[in-house]
Amino acid sequence: MSEPVIHDLAVRDQLDAMGLTRLYLDNIQWKTRDFNPVIQPEVTPVTDSLLLTRDVILYHCGPPTQPDWNLKAWIWRYTLHLTVLGRDPERVFRLCAYLNRCIAMWPHLPGTDLGKIGRLVDNPGFESGSTGDMTSSKSVVAWHSTKLIQAASPR
Repeated sequence: MSEPVIHDLAVRDQLDAMGLTRLYLDNIQWKTRDFNPVIQPEVTPVTDSLLLTRDVILYHCGPPTQPDWNLKAWIWRYTLHLTVLGRDPERVFRLCAYLNRCIAMWPHLPGTDLGKIGRLVDNPGFESGSTGDMTSSKSVVAWHSTKLIQAASPR
């Protein structure tokens, strides 16, 4: 007689934080506010030339972790690091304000095939920073924010 198979509900596939975040970022209605940013997961050689004509949003997701054994096994938390780059300081500020407002609405949106953002554990606004990675665009403005997101993986 074979051993019974025990299903541990704590053993789940890892949340695809990068994919989930990209879906939510792509669903933002940028054109309603006259924005058309380039959204990238990292700085590439093309980023510098894009800044001549467009605003750029760089995002990076930290590794998803299951925060507590008292929570359900499909709940994950991860950090979302955002950097908004552009040449016009006023426009970059307006883009950051709109992006922050849209991210605040993510828990109220329906889920996706990759999961659902359920709560923003920490949602600070954007702060002005430097652009050490951009060497040739000396007039680039950069704003940063790091958010802590709680999301549910698809069942």
